[in-house]
Amino acid sequence: MFPKRINWDEAITLFESKAIDARMYVGTLADQVREAQHGRRTTFVHNLQINPSNICVRDCDFCGFAVLPGQSGGYSLDEESILQNIAESEPSEVHIVGGLNQEWGFNRSLQLIDHIRSTFPELYIKAFTAVEIDWFAHQSNSSSTQVLEKLKTAGLDCLPGGGAEIFSERIRNKLFPRKINADRWLEIHEAAHHLDIPTNATLLYGLNETLEERLGHLFRLRELQDKTNGFVSFIPLALQTNGKSNMSPLDNLTVIALSRLILDNVPHIKAYWPMLGLSTAAVALSWGADDLDGTLGLEKVAHASGADSPRAMATNEMVRLIQDAGYEPQERNGSYR
Repeated sequence: MFPKRINWDEAITLFESKAIDARMYVGTLADQVREAQHGRRTTFVHNLQINPSNICVRDCDFCGFAVLPGQSGGYSLDEESILQNIAESEPSEVHIVGGLNQEWGFNRSLQLIDHIRSTFPELYIKAFTAVEIDWFAHQSNSSSTQVLEKLKTAGLDCLPGGGAEIFSERIRNKLFPRKINADRWLEIHEAAHHLDIPTNATLLYGLNETLEERLGHLFRLRELQDKTNGFVSFIPLALQTNGKSNMSPLDNLTVIALSRLILDNVPHIKAYWPMLGLSTAAVALSWGADDLDGTLGLEKVAHASGADSPRAMATNEMVRLIQDAGYEPQERNGSYR
């Protein structure tokens, strides 16, 4: 265990070596922190991921999910089918993210949250990335704070962490120049925290980023968390392209460990099995992760990019995966209770 938090120079020293024994040492340190905070408990949630539309006005080079307006392969769900899917799945949490589609503007999305809340009053509603919040603000000629206030009044519980990608202007200019930058993403999450709306945070890695760029992302998240204490979990996301990642299982485990050690003020680190794969996600529990996300149901984003993991996990399968890894499974709700 560290007597003090890791600084930049220490992080560089810990993570610059690619030697297996050095990586294993880092994993051991992260496991010690995980054990001290959560013991052997590993949580998961019975959730349903809903993507209302994959039509998006942004054209990000790495995204296999979205299509531009007018292109083939686009879809939009209707409210009735969304409510029906929730009723059939009976989740404790719903996770809603989609493309930036004129057909699914702010007013319609706001009404969707209101309909879900009135129909399923106990459901934990996690919806709309910072990218979508920014889009809604421009659409409605409002501030992001006003958008968040209306969503909270309608029944929103939490913001997901998507859309952050990696806080590198070099990579943003190359791969997603039309998406909001790091400052704007952090600004929207800070606004949510000030409204007592908890949020998640993410890192998309495998974009040929440098170690310094990866660490810079984590340190900026830690800095905002010191200020607001509004992040409840962090999810590292390994880029999928045509069903493959250029990251090895050891690379993925190292990112999990790096996240746990640097983000000492974020309660939960997720091993997101759709992108890691089931085997690596299970091993990640001994590299700093304490949560496996959930059963997911209708998830489309990772699988549209070719992820070959299952599209959904039954509760008993999630329990067995955790137990086989040597941990104690505990089903939670959206607020980690």
